[in-house]
Amino acid sequence: MWLGFHWETFIGSVNLKLININLKMSQFENLKIKLNAVICVFTDHFCYEIWLKRKLFFLSSVFCLLLTSCEEDKKVVKKEEYKGPISEVYGIDMTYSDSAKLVVRMTTDVQLTMASEDKIFPKEIRVFFFDKFGNNTTKLRGDSARFIRAKNLYRIMGRVQIDNQVKHEVLETPELYWSPETKKIYTDKQVDIKTPDQVLHGVGMDSNQDFTDYTIRKVTGVVSVKSLPQ
Repeated sequence: MWLGFHWETFIGSVNLKLININLKMSQFENLKIKLNAVICVFTDHFCYEIWLKRKLFFLSSVFCLLLTSCEEDKKVVKKEEYKGPISEVYGIDMTYSDSAKLVVRMTTDVQLTMASEDKIFPKEIRVFFFDKFGNNTTKLRGDSARFIRAKNLYRIMGRVQIDNQVKHEVLETPELYWSPETKKIYTDKQVDIKTPDQVLHGVGMDSNQDFTDYTIRKVTGVVSVKSLPQ
């Protein structure tokens, strides 16, 4: 009886230990499953972060390329900005009146109007000045000219010549400014003025627009017409 009882106790103890081992194995398996799940979640999250970073890098690269392309397009537009005339008119014949009386008439072949409202006259320009009786007293001509809108001023260029038909005096200079507003003409360039009696050389000149009252800023020479070779 004692031996049977001892053997049964032993067997029961072994069974309990096996049950404990099985429980621990089961807990281990559950832990393993949970650990695998955590690893999978972590791996998926890690992979997602890598994918997201790569996608963001790709999108950033595309955005930079587009931005660079836009900047290059802007630069191209700036390089191709049109700076030529906005209108061209041919066969110009304009007149200026004061109190319904003709004062000035201007003729030229071509007039180019710029975006700044300046006007360019690339061909010969002729200006005729009239007295209060309507008589043409003075003629002005130049190889080309430009009207500066901001200053309401004409710049006559090239072989500029003014011919006062009343006093029989002729001025020659490479550049001359004419202000219709003040009715003045002036230059800071070399001038040569031929009168019936003498030839005057100088630098700079100021005059009324019909060239009847002028002043040479700096006289550099006076030559008598009688001393000139015939």
